[in-house]
Amino acid sequence: MPQTRLGVSPWLEAVPIKKRPAFPAFRGTITAPLVIVGGGMTGAMTAYACAAAGLKVIVLEANRIGQGGSARASGMFSSEACESLRDLDARAGRRTARALFAHTRLAPRELAATVKRLGIKADLRLLDALRIVPAGGNDKALRLEAADRVAARLDASWLLPAAIGRQAGAAAAGGVRLRDWGVCDPYRLTLGFMAAAIKRGAKVFERSPVTRIRFDRRRATLALENGSIVTGAAVVCTGEPTDLFKALRRHFRFEERYVVATEPLPAAVRAEVGPRAAIVCDTDTPAHQLWWTPDHRAVFSGASQRRPAARLVEQTLVQRTGQLMYELSRLYPAISGAAPAFGWGTPLAHSVDDVLCAGTHRNFPHQHLAFGTLHDPVRAFLASRLLVRSVLGALTAEDEPFSFSRNL
Repeated sequence: MPQTRLGVSPWLEAVPIKKRPAFPAFRGTITAPLVIVGGGMTGAMTAYACAAAGLKVIVLEANRIGQGGSARASGMFSSEACESLRDLDARAGRRTARALFAHTRLAPRELAATVKRLGIKADLRLLDALRIVPAGGNDKALRLEAADRVAARLDASWLLPAAIGRQAGAAAAGGVRLRDWGVCDPYRLTLGFMAAAIKRGAKVFERSPVTRIRFDRRRATLALENGSIVTGAAVVCTGEPTDLFKALRRHFRFEERYVVATEPLPAAVRAEVGPRAAIVCDTDTPAHQLWWTPDHRAVFSGASQRRPAARLVEQTLVQRTGQLMYELSRLYPAISGAAPAFGWGTPLAHSVDDVLCAGTHRNFPHQHLAFGTLHDPVRAFLASRLLVRSVLGALTAEDEPFSFSRNL
């Protein structure tokens, strides 16, 4: 039986080391109109959006382009601002909650259209998602959520257990169909957007961590290990408040979500599993998500927990990989004999309401921030559009609900 590759995703494994792009480290002292900090999914999309808008872009990545959280993403994305419209209503108010959901709802198709136009080969597909209540569970809360979404003119079709069985082969007490979710290869997606940004004139530097950001009334100064950059606009695409933004860390919840990918399933197992054309997620706490790759692997994520201490990372990964395979076999007994080919963790930083925060913050002049992207391609794409409008001073009333004034 093949040994499970722990701590690495199939997305990174699929690209040979010699074919992974390499860029120089930044050295020297310069002045630049725009600097993007972070070379992951959000940084690559933002670099492209800014370069396409005619801005001169410098990208600084602390390690390797796309090989951090982006290469460790689950590969799935949603069309939701957060998991629960009802909870967001209660926290942010009905008007804001509906605006956030309506705006996010459009992003998957816009992302798919952009990927197609740029010719990015990332296996991106838009799919329906089925959010199910596990068999024997109480479906009341999900029914109320579905009713609220219908009232807000959002797609949310209720499904009976028999319909879920026919469409996903899973046993459930009930569920709801959610439109325009999707899947992709997140590493190739990141590389594709970065390549498009470079074609537009962006300059990229790897192994160039920013150690400090200072600012005055006119500009920000980014200190690096081997130089510094003075800029009028620093765009921070790290996905979460790093140590450069310690004052904001208390507003976020830091977790690790775990993911397994099986070996390609044989035809007999696939036939027993049944239809595999939809993403399946559940209402467990923490929730699980399942999708299928073109080469017939099951990709199953969940088992989220508070980030473990460094000394417990490897031990926790082994335990969570086994846990996920057990939970997957409960959902689909036919998979019970399958082995996990990959098991890895994805670092997540949740805002207080689980919604993306993007724009400026009153305590950090000349800086445009995007936190809470969760390594989700749709959130990254939304953030890139918000950030380029923020840099250009062209934010609209529709952008306001995503601002840091909502929470921080």
